[in-house]
Amino acid sequence: MMKVIIKKKEYNIRFSLRVLFKYEEVCGHPFEGKRLQDLYMLMHCALLALNEDYTLTFDELIDYCDEDKDVFETFQKVLNDSQKRDQGKKKEAT
Repeated sequence: MMKVIIKKKEYNIRFSLRVLFKYEEVCGHPFEGKRLQDLYMLMHCALLALNEDYTLTFDELIDYCDEDKDVFETFQKVLNDSQKRDQGKKKEAT
């Protein structure tokens, strides 16, 4: 599991079913990823789902991401790694 630092505090971040469930709970619809805002909301939901002590609002997270691009870049890496793992599993199954 990867970590990100937001406001001098370390948080777990990854992509999982729990994150997708949290996204549906918060947004009221399944994740589609059609807009950049959807990806940032998915990251926010990942932080909510995986860290009991995460208390930032979505707006606070966006404000912080404006200051520190590393947070979203780390989340993009998490998503890319997850996609590569899934593709590898599909190849092994065939």
